[in-house]
Amino acid sequence: MKRTALSILTMIILCTVYCLVSAAPAADTAGPSFGKWAFTGKDDKGVSWTGTLVIEKLDTNRFDAARFHSMCNLDMKSATAGKGIETPCAWDPKTREVSFKTTDTASYTAILSPDGKTLTRGKWTDSEKDFKTRKVTVIRTGTWSAAFTGR
Repeated sequence: MKRTALSILTMIILCTVYCLVSAAPAADTAGPSFGKWAFTGKDDKGVSWTGTLVIEKLDTNRFDAARFHSMCNLDMKSATAGKGIETPCAWDPKTREVSFKTTDTASYTAILSPDGKTLTRGKWTDSEKDFKTRKVTVIRTGTWSAAFTGR
């Protein structure tokens, strides 16, 4: 009788632990959390940039859910300039990379940390396109990171 009760109790504990551990990695493959992220960066000229990256639910009336994860709205500024971007974000669960870009003028990538609270090793490129020649010229590159601040 005692062995049966002990076996049942052991099974309940093991099942509970398994369920808790199995549920934890959901953020691992789900992508970056929706909400506000504090953006900081530095461009190739040494200029510091700060701002807010807001990641929101994808507008599936405008963008393909098979290609994109969410909407990224970035407002960033330096001491002398500012920039705003609203575009869909892609998410690669294998590399944990978040990426977003405008048609020909800007691209951003970063890696989501294992705890899901920071975007790290970010890189960005700003370009200009000459519509007559179709030549694209890089005008600025930079590195960046962002920390999740809440919904």
